[in-house]
Amino acid sequence: MNTRNDVTGPGDRDYPIEEKDLSDEQNAHLTTALRAVRGNPAAPPALQDLARKMLGGRLELKDVLDDPSGYRALTDGTAGMRDSWRSMSPQDRQAVRAEVEERAAQAAQDPDEQPRRTPGG
Repeated sequence: MNTRNDVTGPGDRDYPIEEKDLSDEQNAHLTTALRAVRGNPAAPPALQDLARKMLGGRLELKDVLDDPSGYRALTDGTAGMRDSWRSMSPQDRQAVRAEVEERAAQAAQDPDEQPRRTPGG
């Protein structure tokens, strides 16, 4: 009997992601991220279900957007970001762009350095 709280239904198994087009490091990172989403009560249920399907081996990364529930889970999740972006002033948008470019430049100089979150960012 499985006592893990994040595997909730019959047939919900937990496989590490092994996408052939990704490196071992990328697969490990994707597996960790999907487990975090699946176990996060603040994540939308559709996104949790998508993570369960992928970790259970029932859905591959390349098929996520072809799956109606996967497509909805991802596009609904970005709707809030899109609305926030549209409601920003041009000056705020430019400030965000500048910060992203600065972080990208820093990451390019030192790829081993983890990005740091700034207050309010």
